[in-house]
Amino acid sequence: MSKYKNPQLLILVGPPGSGKSTFAKYHLRTEENWFRVNRDDLRSMQFSQENLSEDEEALLTKMVDSVIISLLNNKVNVVVDATHTRKEFLNQYISKFNHLADISFKLFEVETEELKQRVIQRHQETGKFIPPNVLKRFIEQYENIKNTFDFSMRPKVRPENIIRTQDPSLPKAIICDLDGTLALLNGRSPFDASKCDQDLPNIPVVNMVKNYYQLGYKILLVSGREDVYQPQTEKWLARLNISYTELIMRKAGDYRKDAIIKREIFETFIDGKYFVELVLDDRNQVVDLWRNDLQLPCFQVFYGDF
Repeated sequence: MSKYKNPQLLILVGPPGSGKSTFAKYHLRTEENWFRVNRDDLRSMQFSQENLSEDEEALLTKMVDSVIISLLNNKVNVVVDATHTRKEFLNQYISKFNHLADISFKLFEVETEELKQRVIQRHQETGKFIPPNVLKRFIEQYENIKNTFDFSMRPKVRPENIIRTQDPSLPKAIICDLDGTLALLNGRSPFDASKCDQDLPNIPVVNMVKNYYQLGYKILLVSGREDVYQPQTEKWLARLNISYTELIMRKAGDYRKDAIIKREIFETFIDGKYFVELVLDDRNQVVDLWRNDLQLPCFQVFYGDF
């Protein structure tokens, strides 16, 4: 049985050569149910070069986050082994993971001359080179963060349910997605809506939309389908007697992410014009947009990890 009530996230903080990796590997040998996550290791496993582009670093961050989330969700404790000498990085960990685990920090204090010698020795042994000016910057950042960041333990917190402030005098509305939410694709590709008039109705969602319409709510159908398929979409809606206020679709040839498209639709056509009581959607990235970014209640109608 674990000696911890909650999963633990231990974040190591220190400049290169301060002993973080040595500690982390020893910690795994001496403590039960701990995994080590190291960004540099993931970088070397997945990329052939050290200096990555901004997009590649963003992808690497997603990989690190996914590993940490998966481990914590499986009640495995995680030690994150990296320099972490910038305050914004630590705040990001708290923002991303404090609802999953208790978060604590371990600082590594080593004299500057000793750090320089260790970095030189590591270069000789492994070929990993850290320029003196880079090491100096890490040391300065570390000394600064010691005095400007609160390293006290952050107990696991329950996510706060924050709902968007809206004008209650506006017409009440619900937002509903089409593909996978109101309509079941019936074997067609989600990237080809030319035959969307043959989709099957998602009966529970159809009934919910019809009930809200009868209650006097405005029905806002917001879809990632290209608007060249609006005739087929309207034909399908008419066949099922689904009444709606607005049908807002992706512009033809705009292949950006669904979450980006729907944010723009909300900001352009909906925000300040309707009081949105709830959203119906299925895809994770879009559900996260509604809930986290736009702070609207969102009912996810099916698994949406795609």
